[in-house]
Amino acid sequence: MIDFITQYWLQELFGVICILIGYIFRKLAKLWKRQKAIENGVQALLRNELIRRYREYEAKGEISILDKENVSHMFEEYKNLGGNGTIAKLYEDLLQMRTKIIE
Repeated sequence: MIDFITQYWLQELFGVICILIGYIFRKLAKLWKRQKAIENGVQALLRNELIRRYREYEAKGEISILDKENVSHMFEEYKNLGGNGTIAKLYEDLLQMRTKIIE
């Protein structure tokens, strides 16, 4: 009886375990791919917003302190998502702009 169990049931059990592991890995790969797509999308949105803000404040010639803080936060998150150096130059230019006095 023990020979029967070890010969057939352990093989079947091992096969089921292998199938489950494969299924789990496929699901994890799909989740990872979706997470990466979300990160890339957020990074693209932040990049677009930083460029838009740069153009807006460059046209005005000044930026308020609150807007500087907001842009700084956006840039930090953009950088954390793997943003590149092109936006870093725009960010540095924004920081060098004249600060608007709010009365």
